[in-house]
Amino acid sequence: MLGSAVQNGVALSDSIFLFYHDETDFAAIGIVSVFYLIISAIGYGFSKGGQILIARRNGEGNLAAIGTALTNMMIFQGAIAVVLFLGLTFGAEYFLGLFINNPLILTKCLEYLEYRNWGIFFSYFGLSYIALYTGVARSTFIVFSLCENGSDAKRLEYKSQAKN
Repeated sequence: MLGSAVQNGVALSDSIFLFYHDETDFAAIGIVSVFYLIISAIGYGFSKGGQILIARRNGEGNLAAIGTALTNMMIFQGAIAVVLFLGLTFGAEYFLGLFINNPLILTKCLEYLEYRNWGIFFSYFGLSYIALYTGVARSTFIVFSLCENGSDAKRLEYKSQAKN
């Protein structure tokens, strides 16, 4: 839940920044941030399943099985991240073109995804670790992790905006 709040905070700060920058950028960020949030929610859903498995193994006292569950979840999340990354890299123009009629807004959406699609890997693997720490009841780590992830995302975003 906190991870989703951080993702929404990033989208909100993007929108506020781009509202004062350019109307076309503002329109693009409104569309693509919701699209990217859906991509993030896919990994969030699978990490919740892994969290349930980890919590069950923790309750049983089977610590070796926790490691196995985490490894399997990381492999699965990594595979999904690769598929979505390739889909965004090679199919985003077609998919978003089905919903966006303005070619300038479509171009701006694709520019945004050009930087953000690399974050899928970090997001999904981070969600796996959040599932681990929540499953073993060590949730204090999660607060620090989310703050760090949010600040990293904003730092990288402003770095990419400085190039443009």
